[in-house]
Amino acid sequence: MTIRSIKFVGFATLMVIGLNGCKPVERDRCTVEGTATLGGKPLSGFGIALFSDETGGGGGMVQDDGSFQIAGPIQESEYTISFVIPAETKGAAREKLEAMNLPAKYRRSQTSDYKVTLVPGNNVLTIDLKQPVAGSP
Repeated sequence: MTIRSIKFVGFATLMVIGLNGCKPVERDRCTVEGTATLGGKPLSGFGIALFSDETGGGGGMVQDDGSFQIAGPIQESEYTISFVIPAETKGAAREKLEAMNLPAKYRRSQTSDYKVTLVPGNNVLTIDLKQPVAGSP
């Protein structure tokens, strides 16, 4: 094989990789929206996070009416949902969120047991977390 042939094969290989490898992958693209409440009351002001060990995740803010949208698209997978008080929330606004008594397990992806499986396309979630019953473990 001549140098010229080697250069051509190398160039052709790069072109095939370049043309095929740079196309956006259309599979596994999910959008997420929905509502988040605690005992029927909107979790407005909380941040919502979706996390997967396999694919990472995404997040957004819960609006006054309890609605949210996750920035994305994100990949098809099972995700753990958690809620956080944003670091920039201070004073009375922070106290209001803390007074909602969101169970501690939902404040971290490592302890939350709220899981969802996202499928390609638009995913609409209705999340209504329950307050623990007094005296239950």
